[in-house]
Amino acid sequence: MRNRKCVIVLAVVLLGLAVGQASADMVYWTDRDGRTIRRAPMDGSGPIEILLTSADGLSEPRGLGLDLAGGKMYFADSGTDSIRRANLDGTGVEDLVTPGIDFPADVELDLTAGKVYWTDMLGGEIQRANLDGSGVEVVRSGLNLPYFFDVQPSTGKIYWAENNNTLIHIANLDGSGTIETLDIGDERIRDVAVDLVGGKIYWGDREANTVERANLDGSGVETLFGPGDGLDRPHGVEVDPAAGMVYWADTRTYSINRGVTDGTMPAEVLYGGLPDAWDLELDVPPVPEPSTIALVLAGLITAMAAWARRRYGRR
Repeated sequence: MRNRKCVIVLAVVLLGLAVGQASADMVYWTDRDGRTIRRAPMDGSGPIEILLTSADGLSEPRGLGLDLAGGKMYFADSGTDSIRRANLDGTGVEDLVTPGIDFPADVELDLTAGKVYWTDMLGGEIQRANLDGSGVEVVRSGLNLPYFFDVQPSTGKIYWAENNNTLIHIANLDGSGTIETLDIGDERIRDVAVDLVGGKIYWGDREANTVERANLDGSGVETLFGPGDGLDRPHGVEVDPAAGMVYWADTRTYSINRGVTDGTMPAEVLYGGLPDAWDLELDVPPVPEPSTIALVLAGLITAMAAWARRRYGRR
């Protein structure tokens, strides 16, 4: 009996760790018109910290990516046509890539490979470099206004939307192979956030005033939140799969918002009165696929069942 209790306690502890992983700390966002990068607690409790401003050279900050382990944030500035980075507290601003970009719109990181990716909207390209800005290379060229995007290193895929239509494209992260295109039938897509564990793609639609999701193959489109929930022009979208929450910035209600990923509860305004909240990132660790903790728990459950059969099967 004592051994069984120990195993159960250990399983509960590990489950608690798994839930703890879902808890988040801060949400970071760029504010284009305010020429700032800001952060605040993800539960809406405040206060808002202004990390970088025009005094740090910000002109039109747009895409944002976080390297939590490395203590860095990366961002695209379409006003200076540059990719830059700084410490998470806003100190140590660096220019990484300045020449050869014509309207950088979004930034994503592949930390496993040590790469920063960005979309060059007017140049029609997706580019990448090492995290220190060296080794710039073109991953995809000849594209139509690539805008917001997401990278998934575990599957070697990149997902991107265009500036002016309803298409989401999928291709290999290294630039090889062909491009798959999903036409999800909306009006004007903004941002793309992929949840591989849940098998969903999330996005905002700035003209339909909605946050939506679909299966990874583009089927099963669902509207999660819309004008009735106070949405006007959703832009940056991020999903926290472990917590079951989706976050977005709304450039016309000047706010940071969140809601449950299945849309079954009302949307919540976390922070309002912002000049022009644009793109956002969450201070949460990526969810492994499959989760290491989930594997450990599955092993424990199997071991408990085997032990119980041996212990009580003889009675």
